[in-house]
Amino acid sequence: MTNPEFDLRQAFPERPGPNDAEQLEKQTRALRAVDYRSGGGMCRDAVLVRIRRGHELLVACGAEPLRTRLCSAVADLHNLAAWTSFDSGHVGAAHHHLDLALSLAEHCGNDELAANLYYRRGRIHLHHGAADEALVQFQHGRLAARRSGSSLAASILSANQAWAYAAKGEEQLGLELLGRATEEFEAAGSGDPPDWARFFTETDVAAMVGTVHTELAMRVRPSRARAAVAALTEAVGQYGPDMARSRAFCLAMLAMDHLLEGELERGSEIGTEAVDTAETLKSVRTKDRLRPLKLAAEKRRDHASVRGLADHITAFVVSSTHV
Repeated sequence: MTNPEFDLRQAFPERPGPNDAEQLEKQTRALRAVDYRSGGGMCRDAVLVRIRRGHELLVACGAEPLRTRLCSAVADLHNLAAWTSFDSGHVGAAHHHLDLALSLAEHCGNDELAANLYYRRGRIHLHHGAADEALVQFQHGRLAARRSGSSLAASILSANQAWAYAAKGEEQLGLELLGRATEEFEAAGSGDPPDWARFFTETDVAAMVGTVHTELAMRVRPSRARAAVAALTEAVGQYGPDMARSRAFCLAMLAMDHLLEGELERGSEIGTEAVDTAETLKSVRTKDRLRPLKLAAEKRRDHASVRGLADHITAFVVSSTHV
C-alpha cells in the first residue's frame, strides 16, 4: 500500500508548470542573498525544506524543456545547501549536497553550473588547507567551464587556482593565474550571469587579487602586503551590507597585511572591525578566517592595541553562542 506522505500523485494532482520552476528559482535567489548578508546558519534550514519540494516537483514533471529547467533549479538548491552547510560547519553535508548537485547538473547538461560546483568543492578543500585537492577540483571546473563557453566561470576558476597556488607558496603560478582571471573576467563582459555566479563582480575580483597577494605576503614575500592592501581596501570600500560576510573576510586579511607592513595601530583598528562584522553573522567560517590574524597578533602582544585585538579574536573564536 502506498504511503500517502510520499505519494506524489496525491501531492501533485496536476503536472508542475513553468511557474513552479520560476518560484523555485526565486526562492533560491532570495535565500542566497540571506547567505551572503547574514551567513549560512541564517538560512540553511530553509534551503533544506525547499530541496524536498524541488525533488517532488522534479519527479512529478515529465515534459521537456520544463524538466531540464527544474533539474538545474534543484541542482542549484543543492549547491546552495552545500555552501550554507559549509559556512555552518557541516562539511560532510556540504560534500553530500555537492555530489547530488553535480549529478543533477551533469544529467541535464548544465556545464556552467557544473563548473561552479567544482569551484565550491575546491574551496572547501582550500579552506581546510588541502591546496592540492583543491587544485584537482578547480581543474575539473575549468574543463566544465570550457565546455560551457562561459568566460565568467573560467575567471572564477582561474582566480581560485591562483589562490591555491599562492597558499602553496608558488608565487609565479599564482600571479600568472591571477592575470588570466582578470583577462577572462574582462572577456565575460556585462551580461546577466546565472544566480550562482552573480557574486563575482569587479569587487570580488579585487578581493581575490588581495587574497592572493596576502597569501604570498604571509608565505613568500612580505612586500606583497602593499599590493594586497590596495586591492583589499578597494574591495572593502565597495562591499555593502548585502555582502557582509565577504567584507568581514577582506577586513581580516587587510588587518593582517597592515600588521605585516608594521602598521600596528591601523591593523588593530581594521582587525577589530573585522571581528565586529563577524559577530553579526551566523558563519563558522568567520572564526576560521580570523585565526591567522590572531596568530599574527599574538606575536606582537607587546603592542597594546594588537594585544587587545588578539584577545578580542580569542573571545569571539571560543564563544559558544556564535554557531
